[in-house]
Amino acid sequence: MRTAPVSLFLMLAACGSDMRSSEDRSSSAPDVDGGVRAHDGGSSTTTAVADADADADAWVPPSDGIPQGLAPCDEAPYHSDFAFVEDKIFAVSCLNGCHNGATPAAGMSLVAGLAYASLVNVPSQHEGWVRVMPGDSPASMLMVQVGGEPGPELEGFMPWGQPRLCDELVDAMRRWIASGAPR
Repeated sequence: MRTAPVSLFLMLAACGSDMRSSEDRSSSAPDVDGGVRAHDGGSSTTTAVADADADADAWVPPSDGIPQGLAPCDEAPYHSDFAFVEDKIFAVSCLNGCHNGATPAAGMSLVAGLAYASLVNVPSQHEGWVRVMPGDSPASMLMVQVGGEPGPELEGFMPWGQPRLCDELVDAMRRWIASGAPR
């Protein structure tokens, strides 16, 4: 019964992916032909570029390890820092007329440069709660407001009138708070 191994070999050879060594599995920039290089089945365009100068088109991952061009929800798992929270969450979802200007909602400005002082160790309008309690996301009203922790009964989740934040963004805030809410 020699046909089964031959059939399996032909199937793997046609696919190609299982027959390559780990050396042949390198990839090019993610925006070039889906990251496929010439020696692993890439298109003729990628082949021409790779043949011209293999070192010149070698994709170098960013030094911070975060792939480029991700949407905020896809980038969020890489973050637990206030700069990300301020730039990708507050600036996008909270400054649409609510937490900015001369009279921000709840007296809480989430404008870059002012947000930290408006949040960390600041009592909430909900009695017994703190807006952000460093190291304790369940005790942080910010997490309750975005639906990331249980707490007082609310009319809905922030941001008002917008889609609820994705779980990944909420988790990035949770990690920032849990790490002590560093500036």
